[in-house]
Amino acid sequence: MLILSLVLSLAACKNRGGESKVPNLKDEITISGLSDDRWTYFSFESGDVVGQSSFANEEEDALWAERKDWDLAICGEHIKTNGGTSGNGAGGIQRDKENTFQSLEEAPLEGYLTDTLFVVK
Repeated sequence: MLILSLVLSLAACKNRGGESKVPNLKDEITISGLSDDRWTYFSFESGDVVGQSSFANEEEDALWAERKDWDLAICGEHIKTNGGTSGNGAGGIQRDKENTFQSLEEAPLEGYLTDTLFVVK
C-alpha cells in the first residue's frame, strides 16, 4: 500500500499554473526515519524527508498543515497527504492496481481521495 500511496501522490507535484513538475526521484524511494510515534514528512519535489513531528500533537499538526513543502507523511501504519484535513496542499491518494512505482509514467488527473476527520465512538 505504501508504494501505491507514493506512486499516486505524484499528482500533487504541480506548480501554481497547473503544469506538472518532474519529481527529483530515482527508480526507488527509501524513506528513512520512520517511526510509530512520529510523522515523517516526504516531498516528491525534493525526493527526500523534509521533517518530522510528534504523533497526535495538535500544535505540530497545525504547523505542518500550513506548509506546502511536503506531499506525504507516514507514522507507523498511518498515512496522510498534504490535502484535505491534513494540509493546505493539493495532495491526494488513490490505489493503482495496474502499475508499480517504477512503471508509472503519468499519474491520473482525477479520482484522488483526501484526508478526512473521523470520530471514534
